[in-house]
Amino acid sequence: MARRKVITDRKDRIIESADRLFNHYGWEKTTMEDISREAGIPRATIYLEFSGGKEDILMASIERYLENLLNSMKELARQSRTGRLETLKQVILHNILANHDRTTDFQYSTPSLEQYSKRVRAEMDSYFKARREFFSELLQQAALGGEIPAHYDYLRVAEIVEYAFPSFMPPLNKHPREVLEQNATAFFNLLLSGLAKVQHPVALS
Repeated sequence: MARRKVITDRKDRIIESADRLFNHYGWEKTTMEDISREAGIPRATIYLEFSGGKEDILMASIERYLENLLNSMKELARQSRTGRLETLKQVILHNILANHDRTTDFQYSTPSLEQYSKRVRAEMDSYFKARREFFSELLQQAALGGEIPAHYDYLRVAEIVEYAFPSFMPPLNKHPREVLEQNATAFFNLLLSGLAKVQHPVALS
């Protein structure tokens, strides 16, 4: 158990050190030697943990970020005392602002990473699928609570909600955080309140 904790701590140290360097210098300019020096861990030892080198470290960083983001959204929903539709709005805003902060802090963005690596695209697709399923669950709970009609295709609605996300992400969004928050709040208030008002929704194709 102690050895496993040491290995886990070592991995975390490598990822966190690499994140700081990616933030300051950018992913392309950061070298394995830089990461070794920043983490205080020999480069050979880093390769034992991340045999694919810098890309493996980047993937681990992305995976950890997306896992933590999804868990934080679920925890926010669990603790929310509002209706499920209002909770969904809170969760969406949390997601958008977290991604804004991430891409503002780091010298690489999701679009550029997706162009670079099929592994990144696969990881993002897995996250998007899990997020849609989570949004769908909240919509279904909203229907059970009488907040929206009960005959929607909830997963399809979740997909439509996600279509708007790129508008609030770099490079399309160039607004400061406060304006982004206002715009996203207004947009998703309008979008989701429409679900509650339509008593006989047409099929979503």
